[in-house]
Amino acid sequence: MKKRIISALMVAAMVMAPAMIAGAEETTYTIGYAPATLNNAFWLAVKDGVVKAIEEKGIKVELVDIDANGDQSIMNDGIANLISTGVDAILCAPADSNAVGSALEQCQQANIPVINFDTPVPDPSQVKTIIASDNFNAGYVVGEDAAKKMDDGAKILVLHSPRASACVQRFDGFIKALDESGKKYTIVNNLDGQGATEVSMQLTSDALVADPDLQVIFAVNDPSAMGAINAIQQTSVTLEKDIMVYGVDGNPDAKKLIEAGSMEGTGSQSPETLGYDSMMAAYDVLEGKEIEPEIVVDTFLITAENVADFGTDGWQ
Repeated sequence: MKKRIISALMVAAMVMAPAMIAGAEETTYTIGYAPATLNNAFWLAVKDGVVKAIEEKGIKVELVDIDANGDQSIMNDGIANLISTGVDAILCAPADSNAVGSALEQCQQANIPVINFDTPVPDPSQVKTIIASDNFNAGYVVGEDAAKKMDDGAKILVLHSPRASACVQRFDGFIKALDESGKKYTIVNNLDGQGATEVSMQLTSDALVADPDLQVIFAVNDPSAMGAINAIQQTSVTLEKDIMVYGVDGNPDAKKLIEAGSMEGTGSQSPETLGYDSMMAAYDVLEGKEIEPEIVVDTFLITAENVADFGTDGWQ
């Protein structure tokens, strides 16, 4: 009799189990994507990497964008809105590394993990991990190449974006390589191109009037470099020599300019890798796994000598 009862219970359990599994809720996450701006092909390529990770993982994710358009106050407001709606995690590349601190503090208070990508924040304790390209090296390899090719005493224009720590690291790497080369040089202007093509174009146009004997322009990203090239091509100023223009990113349009001989080189990175690694780190955190506090993505130089190896149709 007991055996029959046990057998009946086992059969009942076997029947109920599939029903319980079928009725279980599917795991879903809501993830905030907060890049410095969405008005830049680089950040869209990062998002492609995020989407690739989501598709590969197979867990349903609602990805919510914040388009700060380079304004950290807009990003901070957007992050506050994400917190109020109850997101599970946020992927964040601040427009202003210092001014994002208050938003990150709110995330900590709400127990929402933040994956910091591309542009490192000053206080690593406010985020779960920092995933960034080796930005110092990206500037360094550009500086090495420029130093080999430029004349001693060359005049250099820098198109900076000093609010972003990644850009500061690129500039520091560029200067380090120049100094180690032993070549004499002069930074005639260090201007805030805001990482934007139009802004950098106007700044370069004005700079060419003041210093038509510029030999090198170093832009901390490719959109600024492309703005500088547009200014050179449209200038009415008689230039004393060809100007070598360098950027950072490896943007497909920049690679086309390198291939055409209009741009000297770019310190390149893989935005899709940044996005992919960031989303996978978010999954690990949400699943309770341990992750490294810092993940570094390699950077390298692309010039006319090797641009064909990477192609110009997409990011590397």
